[in-house]
Amino acid sequence: MIVQRGSDFLDANGNITLDNDINIEVLEYQLKLVDEGLAVPTPGGNHHAEEYYGYMAQGNSASVLMPIWYMNRFTEYMPDLKGKIAIRPLPSWGAGGKRSAGMGGTGTVVTLQAKNKELTKDFLAYVKLSEEGNIKIWTEFGFDPPRWDVWDSPEVKEPNQFSDYFGEGIFDMLLEIREEINSPNTSELTPNASDLVKTSVLFRALEEKSATPEQALKDAANELRNR
Repeated sequence: MIVQRGSDFLDANGNITLDNDINIEVLEYQLKLVDEGLAVPTPGGNHHAEEYYGYMAQGNSASVLMPIWYMNRFTEYMPDLKGKIAIRPLPSWGAGGKRSAGMGGTGTVVTLQAKNKELTKDFLAYVKLSEEGNIKIWTEFGFDPPRWDVWDSPEVKEPNQFSDYFGEGIFDMLLEIREEINSPNTSELTPNASDLVKTSVLFRALEEKSATPEQALKDAANELRNR
């Protein structure tokens, strides 16, 4: 939500912006949704918990904001919702606002212990960057390929378990919003910032309600600055 609005945990130079005005406004908005009964803190503490899968599968929630790769959580853990879930862009924060945000969650590396580093790097480059490799990312794993130029290829539009579950037009929707997918800034502080938001900020502000959104964010930002 904050990336949609052009904000972030960190700025482009790695400076901590976790407690800026936009982030406070967004967390206050989330708290309002909870207080008004329009949203609930995720059962089980995250969207990969058995408690959440059961909650969602029983029809207790109308929607969830998650990335495209989350499709396989539905097909694997919530099969009874087949045909009842559609994938759509996020609501924008205003006219002309961004309807998506993107962040890679997988770090792919070649370790120093590799026996043939150059060959391994070449293989990873092929798997992650080539046209054929990107098509396989979808057909084999169900992840949205990072290369936009395969999103309209015939291979990704062929019927599969995901189109059977969610309906057709998944990549048509992605192509529609591809210019609206901002990415967050990343640095060596990103993991710590993310952990603080997940383990402290959201819990204190939305679940426990022991701190205001502003105070929860300022406390986390100060802790991050002092590490």
